[in-house]
Amino acid sequence: MAAGSPVNASELPLDLVSPSVEVDAPLDDRDIELVQTTFEKVAAVGPEAAGRILFGHIFRIAPEAKELFPFAKDEETMWLPGSRLEKHGARVVSTVATAVSLLKDLDTLVPVLQTLGLKHVGYKVLPPHYEIVGQAFIATLDDALQTEFTEAVKNAYLKVWKIVQATMIGDNYAK
Repeated sequence: MAAGSPVNASELPLDLVSPSVEVDAPLDDRDIELVQTTFEKVAAVGPEAAGRILFGHIFRIAPEAKELFPFAKDEETMWLPGSRLEKHGARVVSTVATAVSLLKDLDTLVPVLQTLGLKHVGYKVLPPHYEIVGQAFIATLDDALQTEFTEAVKNAYLKVWKIVQATMIGDNYAK
């Protein structure tokens, strides 16, 4: 950029620290920008690797979760390249990437999440499982983003996860 040239705000690096993000505040454009910008780094790891990391965190946090996944019965082969775990993890990460890309298009995103939530009822997923996946998701982001996983970035992702979780659970468990 030449000296004295006007600065285009979109050319400035995104401040990952300031201002802070209140996790209980409504999702706003800055949150979406923080998530979409930083998720590019997660995507760069590759969906297979990110999926293995995610499931590693899920099974560390809740070893009993292995019961929900037929591919998790064989400890020796489930972590191998090309395994069912890797393929499933890649699908999960790809779905998250799609959700991240649609954060400004909730009319499209919400029905996708509602359908996905209904499918997960059939997989015997219960509302408390979403908390476990949320914790594992945050731990995966921490691994991938490292120093870029600031408190503001973390809180923006927590806000997004709350929306994803609430939408997927919806009325699927009402008695």
